[in-house]
Amino acid sequence: MSNSSNEEYPVAMAHINPTLLEFFMTLNLVVLAEMIGYGGIVANIINILNFKKQGLQDSVNVTLTALAVSDFGALFCQSLINLLFSPFWKNVELPFYSSSIFAMLFFYPHGYFIRVSGFITAFAAFERCLCVVFPLKVKSIITKDVAVAVNVLIFIILLLYLFPEYYVSYPDWIYIPAFNRSVLTIFYRDNAEYILTVTNIVNDLFVPYITFFVLIICTVVIVYKLKAKAKWRRSISGGVKSSGLSKVELSSKDKKAVVMLTVVSVIFIICLTPQCVLMTVIGVKQELKVEGPLWDISLLIYSFTSLLETVNCSVTIIVYYNMSTKYREMIQAWFPICLTLKKYLV
Repeated sequence: MSNSSNEEYPVAMAHINPTLLEFFMTLNLVVLAEMIGYGGIVANIINILNFKKQGLQDSVNVTLTALAVSDFGALFCQSLINLLFSPFWKNVELPFYSSSIFAMLFFYPHGYFIRVSGFITAFAAFERCLCVVFPLKVKSIITKDVAVAVNVLIFIILLLYLFPEYYVSYPDWIYIPAFNRSVLTIFYRDNAEYILTVTNIVNDLFVPYITFFVLIICTVVIVYKLKAKAKWRRSISGGVKSSGLSKVELSSKDKKAVVMLTVVSVIFIICLTPQCVLMTVIGVKQELKVEGPLWDISLLIYSFTSLLETVNCSVTIIVYYNMSTKYREMIQAWFPICLTLKKYLV
């Protein structure tokens, strides 16, 4: 969680019992997050294969495939970050400072993939919003090629998130007399503090909140329009039935896609908001930063917010299975046990 520390975890803990802190860090990150994360990695591989099998001619499948790729990347990096908080590290002499090296190798890439997932989710919500508002025009506005171009651009443009972090830092060896050995760690250039302060405002405040803003606006518009159309249908239900779809109605397939992506958006907002709030508070209250007097509180909260991030990247397979007929049929064809379990559960 640090941009500026070269020290090993843990630092001085003053407000939370160290044993209690270690318990929650181990339970939330090393046990629960790892179990959910590994399941999520497998789930996102299944998502990618499923949407590829369905065909990527549909813009929704293109976007959901891109989302599965970014979620896979986030979970893979997070699974390695979680190892940093394992108590087993304490008894292992490593040739590097695990906190600083792990941050450069996996923490920042994890943040990159989380932000990519957010932008892709926002794009999917925007696309479904257009589908509800302009049901007859959306197919010509958001084509497969447009979806591919937008998702590729999201992956490329957000690489800028990583540039400042790697630009102001470099690996080098430091000698520790107490242990009579040298270890590899991360050093920062003279202008690092200024650059990272600016980039953190953009990366930890502006980018997440603009993502939430788009998701909330699109979700509100979708819910409002769907309710308005449902009210309109009820108002004419006693009249003469019209043949085919009205110009203000969606196809059954589009309705299901709208509801499914709305659920994905809501899950994203619920699971990512706590982490975003934590980073905002850390940016305002200096005592919560690394080596600050309240750093132990930040670590404790982080163990829960990081767990929620892992959940967000892992549960989409459940949403797709329950809300997409094609997805469910594909899964049942690959894993017949799902049909067997369904018979016992129903």
